[in-house]
Amino acid sequence: MYKTVKVSELRDLTVRILTAAGETEENALLVFENLLEDEYMGKSSHGFYRIPAIARYSRSRKERTDLNISINDNVISVDGCQNLSFVAVKKACDSIVELAKTKSVIIAGVHNYVGETTGALGYYTRFLARSGLISMMFCRASASVAPYGGMEPHIGTNPISFAIPAADSPVVCDVSTAGISYGKLAILAKSGEQAPENVILNKDGYPTTDPLDMIERGGTQLPLAGHKGYALGIASEILAGLVVGAQSGNGEGIPEGTDGTLIIAFKPDLFIGAETFTLNMDAFLTEIKNAKPAPGSSGVRIPGQYDTEEYKAKKASGEITLLTEVYNDMLACL
Repeated sequence: MYKTVKVSELRDLTVRILTAAGETEENALLVFENLLEDEYMGKSSHGFYRIPAIARYSRSRKERTDLNISINDNVISVDGCQNLSFVAVKKACDSIVELAKTKSVIIAGVHNYVGETTGALGYYTRFLARSGLISMMFCRASASVAPYGGMEPHIGTNPISFAIPAADSPVVCDVSTAGISYGKLAILAKSGEQAPENVILNKDGYPTTDPLDMIERGGTQLPLAGHKGYALGIASEILAGLVVGAQSGNGEGIPEGTDGTLIIAFKPDLFIGAETFTLNMDAFLTEIKNAKPAPGSSGVRIPGQYDTEEYKAKKASGEITLLTEVYNDMLACL
């Protein structure tokens, strides 16, 4: 069952829930805008179903202080100081845009934040692209994915995103290094649907399509595309975990840590100049969009283009359609 809710109602509901959990209205609105964009883009796996968990993290975290941001030349280090992931990572992106006024390449690491998710990484890389920067982003999540050939979780879903400025809208890639995101499994479970084949194992290590086998019964997720996704997941685990001072794996032998994020951003005119880059990008994307469609295909899209079209249509409606259970879970937080 589904329920259509006005965006204004969702905004008020989100602010009420998160301020009651100890967040400022400013932080609550930042979370709302992030989740709303994910819903507009059809990514309910990163949308408002996350609110109850975010509220729980807000209530249960250790003592927090203001973010601690240090800048050394072109390197930004953000200690989240137990603030929400949405707040810490967005502040890192804001700092990148500011530093890009004087630097051509910036690296930012973020750690010691709380929250079940940062939201979809494309939210942040798209923001950086709209600010004129090419960016790559790696995020380390709690262990829920088995290494290739294994059956127990030792790495996270560890998404990777990149975005590149373009004339119409940025070219954006945002993918989990697991065969399916944890959020998608949760939405499938709530809607009573089955997962695709070969993306999760049950607790005994056998393939299953029941999302509850993973979420509630001790199963595990599998890497995207076998050994290829496994390698990407390991790289993201290290870059957004160990490198930035966050946790990796299940934390065995590592001091207590948190999830982490690494962002690399640079100006597109670094090698060939801004005008040449823009002309070459336009020519290349035009070639791709004009590629001959395969039989049965409606045409070729640029990565991120589908998100942009769906975003505009949903935004114009002023409403969001949620699973009724998701809406009721939000009400239960009050």
